[in-house]
Amino acid sequence: MLEIINATINLGGKQLFNGLNITAKEGETVCLRGNSGCGKTTLLRAILGFMPLDNGNISIDGEPITAESAEVFRQMMSYIPQELSLPSDDVKDMVKLPFTLRVNRDKKYSKAALMAEWKKLGLTEDLYDKKVAQLSGGQRQRIMIAVSGLLGKKVILADEPTSALDATSSTLVADYFQTLASKGAIIIAVSHDNNFAEKCSKIINL
Repeated sequence: MLEIINATINLGGKQLFNGLNITAKEGETVCLRGNSGCGKTTLLRAILGFMPLDNGNISIDGEPITAESAEVFRQMMSYIPQELSLPSDDVKDMVKLPFTLRVNRDKKYSKAALMAEWKKLGLTEDLYDKKVAQLSGGQRQRIMIAVSGLLGKKVILADEPTSALDATSSTLVADYFQTLASKGAIIIAVSHDNNFAEKCSKIINL
């Protein structure tokens, strides 16, 4: 279980939120909503341990995430940013990058397993041999969501995971996250997408 208790963050002289309380259990998909600049992405960064709270705490299974423990907790999380910075030219290299990170050193890459995840998200196998520049924004999003699913982390954080998708693909992503949640994952996603939000277990308005 992930708990955010009495959390307060001030940034650039502005209070983003004060006394925020959120509980996300295994098997739940939580949608964070709110106006631009209200702190949704900042909250994801705080869960990852990259943004300190001014007050309150964030914990997983009762253990607080601190500056000292954050790297350990990041081993059980995956993060899908809204804007993907992709240093690789080839898709086949891009999808392997997360498996080279220290926090994922216990995970093994398998093309066959990845292809199985791609199919669930409406992706075709021929994309594997393309250049990253040839992909649409929606294809890049779904590919990295599939990689996140393959990593099999306890907590999945996603920032606007359907922003570049049409309604059909958005539904595929929402259903995919529900499948991951049914296997015990905790999904926390920032989204302005009504179609996606309606499929989440709970909606939190910041």
